[in-house]
Amino acid sequence: MGDSRAYPLFRSASAADTLTLARRLCSLMEKRDPVVELTAELRTAEDVWRMAGVLPKAVYNAQGVPFDPYQWTHEYRADTLPRDSYGLVTLLPFRVDVEAPVDDGLEDLFIQALGGGPASIYWDGSWPDVPDLDLEAYAKYEAVEVVFNSLDLDGELPADEHTVFVHLSKFGDLPRAEWLARQVGAEVLGEPVPGR
Repeated sequence: MGDSRAYPLFRSASAADTLTLARRLCSLMEKRDPVVELTAELRTAEDVWRMAGVLPKAVYNAQGVPFDPYQWTHEYRADTLPRDSYGLVTLLPFRVDVEAPVDDGLEDLFIQALGGGPASIYWDGSWPDVPDLDLEAYAKYEAVEVVFNSLDLDGELPADEHTVFVHLSKFGDLPRAEWLARQVGAEVLGEPVPGR
């Protein structure tokens, strides 16, 4: 983290509304990577089962077990997860972090499967030139990210709200952040924070 500056542009209690605004921002990108990054902390057995139904080929990392020097990670595929809820509870929470082809349907299913843990969707790309404002494309560190159930990018400030961030160059670029916000009827909600 730290090579971009991320500005919050929108916050809502509705995950669907937040995803809709993020997609509108993505449509402004001059180029967009064909993959999206999906990340979630799964805190209950029900969260794990729902997400495994959406991301059956992803790797699920058990976070609730002590460090084992012989087994550096505790990774499971959906088909190797314990079948009983008790077996899952002893391993909670789980973290899933996967890249998947951009697919609007998958992103919708992902947010429907979320529980109360922090999660994010990250689209990498590049913003266009805006000659009227003397804004040139930087093409590095530019992205849209939605953070669910948290006010910050790292998921350390739990909330019942979801936030859309735009990632810009490591120098920050308030005029571009304000321009992007205007294009989707939003506004810059605060100071930039270290991004990726």
